Amino acid sequence: MEDFYKYLQVNQDHTLGDLVVINAGHTCIPAESSYPPIHHPSHHYFNFSQGRVIDEYQFVFISGGKGILETRRGGKQVIEAGEGFILFPGEWHRYKPDPGTGWTESWVGFRGYNSFMKDSALPVVPSRPVFRIGLDDRVMNLLHQIFELVKSDHVGSGYALSGAVMYLLGHIFTLLRRQELKINNRTDEIIMAAKSIMESGYADKISLEDIANQLSVSYAWFRRYFKTNTGYSPYEYVLNIRIRHARMLLQNSGRSVKEISLDTGFESQQQFSRTFKKKTGYTPVQFRNYSKVDFH
Repeated sequence: MEDFYKYLQVNQDHTLGDLVVINAGHTCIPAESSYPPIHHPSHHYFNFSQGRVIDEYQFVFISGGKGILETRRGGKQVIEAGEGFILFPGEWHRYKPDPGTGWTESWVGFRGYNSFMKDSALPVVPSRPVFRIGLDDRVMNLLHQIFELVKSDHVGSGYALSGAVMYLLGHIFTLLRRQELKINNRTDEIIMAAKSIMESGYADKISLEDIANQLSVSYAWFRRYFKTNTGYSPYEYVLNIRIRHARMLLQNSGRSVKEISLDTGFESQQQFSRTFKKKTGYTPVQFRNYSKVDFH
């Protein structure tokens, strides 16, 4: 990718949410080069010995070489290829490539006046600004798409730009959360297979231990990673499937409550009614009456 940078003046009315992309660029810094390059605008040029503070967010990704980043709350860290960082508004920082290797950097600057980036639960925050994801193909492709949009700067591109940057950040945060929870592709395959078994067998007496055995994992592992992946225990997930199908039958069929309870895998009408009320706030009869469906 050739070197470029561009600073935009964007109408916030032409963006998604409040995320406004204001600059982006890609630069290969050779070894033993001065940094930052002198051709950048004065308001983004900085002296490393002094550092700087900016009034925007900057996403920076290093795809080659290495260097260092230092921020007020994050301290000093070595940055290598496949790693990046987010600079936060009002946060003093400085960074530069290693003189012996240089680095290849891609960046996107944006503002978010009520930004989701302020969420302290995110995997990247001012005290932990660095992320390590490797040279992920999707990240590289998304950056390329963002740069093409920035270069074109056509009418209405602000919508696509803000959406693309939100998608980029969301993808990276997903990768980081999966790293934190130690979820890999094999884990995904097992959980997806379990979901398929549950969806097809919800009306039968499902043994969750048998599902784990069928997928060649221990029940303790299955229960732990199923909840990590879905937010529900396996038992809760099956109940939610049964309640979802029961709701549809109550709304769209004339079958009795007892028949529906048996059709959706509950052991008795009493268990069904109790569980349905707990999950929806209504008894099955109340739900059917409130849905106002005419079965005739």
